[in-house]
Amino acid sequence: MLEKLFTSKPRVKILHWFFQHPNQWFYARQIVKATKLDPGNTQRELEKLIELNLLIVKKRGSSRFFCLNKNNPYFSGLKQLFANYQHHNLESGSKPKNNRTGTGLKYLADQDPWMLGEDIPDMDFFFSQIWLSSFANEFKKTAGVAYKKIMCIFKGYHLWFYYGQDDSNKVGNWLVKRFLSKPEFTGKINQQIVYWSDKLRSFAEKIPQDNLAKLSNRRLWQLYDQHDKLHTIYYQWGWIPVAADMFHNNLTDALKDYLRGTGVAEDKVNEYLVTLTQPTKKSLLQIEQDEFLKIAIKIQNDHYHFKLFKELYKNFKEQEAAPYGLKTHTPEYEKMLEKRMDEIKDKIKPLILTLIQNHYRKYFYISFMWINSDAVYSFEHYLKELVKIVNSGTDLAKKYQDQEKEFKANLALRAKLIKQLKIKKPWSIIIDSWGDFMVTKIYRRFAQIFAIYQMQAILVEIAKRLNLSLMQVRFMLNSEVKAALLTGQLDRYQLKKRTRFCVYWVELGKEAVFVDDQARFLAKPVLSAKVKAVDEIKGQTGCIGRAKGKVKIVIRPKDMVKFNKGDILVSIATDPDIVPAMKKAAAIVTEQGGVTSHAAIVSRELGIPCVIGTKIATKVLKDGDEVEVDATKGIVKKI
Repeated sequence: MLEKLFTSKPRVKILHWFFQHPNQWFYARQIVKATKLDPGNTQRELEKLIELNLLIVKKRGSSRFFCLNKNNPYFSGLKQLFANYQHHNLESGSKPKNNRTGTGLKYLADQDPWMLGEDIPDMDFFFSQIWLSSFANEFKKTAGVAYKKIMCIFKGYHLWFYYGQDDSNKVGNWLVKRFLSKPEFTGKINQQIVYWSDKLRSFAEKIPQDNLAKLSNRRLWQLYDQHDKLHTIYYQWGWIPVAADMFHNNLTDALKDYLRGTGVAEDKVNEYLVTLTQPTKKSLLQIEQDEFLKIAIKIQNDHYHFKLFKELYKNFKEQEAAPYGLKTHTPEYEKMLEKRMDEIKDKIKPLILTLIQNHYRKYFYISFMWINSDAVYSFEHYLKELVKIVNSGTDLAKKYQDQEKEFKANLALRAKLIKQLKIKKPWSIIIDSWGDFMVTKIYRRFAQIFAIYQMQAILVEIAKRLNLSLMQVRFMLNSEVKAALLTGQLDRYQLKKRTRFCVYWVELGKEAVFVDDQARFLAKPVLSAKVKAVDEIKGQTGCIGRAKGKVKIVIRPKDMVKFNKGDILVSIATDPDIVPAMKKAAAIVTEQGGVTSHAAIVSRELGIPCVIGTKIATKVLKDGDEVEVDATKGIVKKI
C-alpha cells in the first residue's frame, strides 16, 4: 500500500485535505472545490484511496460521501506525517543548520522512486548529517547541481540513505556533460579535494584531546561548528567524482561509448577502461604499505634484528600457539602474539625503533571507522605485523622491487594504449583526472577518518556536560547541539527515540527528523523491498581477471576471522579497516561503488579481480557459496 500512496500528487493533496478534517464526511463536489482539482481526476483518486483502504464510503440517496478510515493500520502514522506536512514544522522545533528554515516537505509526493545510495552498518547521525545535508544544500555551489531529496534511515547505528532514482541519474549526467564541455574542471576538482582535505586535517590536529573540562560551553560549540563547516566544504568537492559515477555509471558508460566509437571491440572495452583510468601516482594506501615494507626490509637485512624477530616468532609458535591449535587468522592468535611484543620492545635499537614509532604515529588512526574510537592500531600491532612479515619466508627487498616494476609496467601499458587509440581532448584530460580521482579519494578519506577520530573527544565531553549518553549526542542535529550548550534547551525524550529508529529527510533549505509511526511509515516501503534469488549477478569492472572460490561476506573487521586465503570477498562496500582480508582474496565483489571506489582502487593496487556496483551481492550470496567471478565482464556466477 505505502509504495502506491506517494506516486500521485493529486492523491496526496486529497489525503492531505481529509487529514485536515479527520472526522468529517464529504461528497465529491466538496472535495473538488476544496482541492481545486479536476472532477474526473478527483473521482479516480478517491476510488484509488478506497482501494488502498484509506477512505471509507457511504451512500445517502444517490450521493456518495467519503471519510478517513481510522481503522487503517497506518492511520496514526499518516496523521502525524500530514500534520508535519500541513504546519511546516520540523520535529523538536529545530531549524536546519546554517539558518535554513522549513516550508514543508515538497518532495513527499513526487513520483521519483527511491534508490539506495549506501548501506553502512556502523554510522552515526553526527557525521552523516554533514554530507547528507550538503548534498541537497551546498553541493550546487561547486558541482552546479544538487540532489532534490534525500532520505536517511537509522536503526541504531545502521544507516541506509536514499536518493530519487531519476534525480541521482540527472546529477550524474549533468556532471559528465560538464566534464566533457570543461575538462579542465576535473583537474580543479582534484586540486580542491587535496586543499580542503589538508584544511580539515590541519583543523583536526588542533582539536584538544585532554583537559576538555576547562573549555567553556561556547568553545565546545565553536569546535563542533567549525568541524561541521569545514567538513561540509570538503564534501562539496569530494563528492563530485562519486556523484558522477557511483550510482548509475554515468562517467563509466560515457567512456565506454567513446571507446566503442574509436573501434574498440566489445570484449576489450572493460579491459581498456581499467588500463586507461589507471592512476599515475600512488595512493596513500600504497604509500603506507611501501613505507611499512621498507621498515621490514631493514629488519630482514639486519642480522641482529632479524634474529631477534625470528626467535620471538619461533618461540611463540612452539610455546603458545601450537598447544591451542590456533590458526593465524583468528583474533585469539593475533591478540596472543601482540602480547608477546613486550619481550622485544626494549631490545630494538633506536634507529629501527624510531622508524616503527614514526609509522605508528603517522597511521595509527586508519582503521578507525566512524563510531568506535577504540578501533585504532596500537604500536604493538605494527610491531606484531613486522614480526609476521619478516618471518614470512619472502625476500622482502625482491618483493618491493617486483611491485615497483609492476607499477611502472602498468603506466607504460597505459601510455602505449593512449597512443594506440589516439585519445584526444576532452577524454585525454578526463582520463588523467580519473586516475587522480582514485588517488585523491584515499587522500581525502585519510584526512576524514583522522578528523572524525579527533572529534570523538569533543562528543564525549558534550555528553558529560549535557548528562546524555554518547549515542544520544551522536543523534543530535547541529542546531540542537548549539541550543543545548548555549541555552540549555534539550529534548531528551526525542533523542532517546532517535537512537532506536529514526528517519532524516533533507531537501533544499529543509531538514526533518521523524520517529515512531512517522519514521516507520516512511521507511517501510524501502526496507521491506525483497530481492529475488538469482544465480548470476552483474556489475562494473573494478579490476580485470577471473577467479573461483567460496564466498565470505565481510562487512567489518570482526567478519575477517572467517576469511581464508583464496576466498571470494563479498561486501556492501569495502573500507580501509578490511584491507587485510582483501589482500587474501581471490576476488572482490561489492554491492556499491563506482570505478573510483575503495574496492576498485585497492583491487587494482593488489592486482585482484574485482566486480563493483552489483547492488545485490550480499543479499543473494551467502557464506560458503561457490562462485566464479569474471571481473573482465563484470559477472559473478554461482557454481
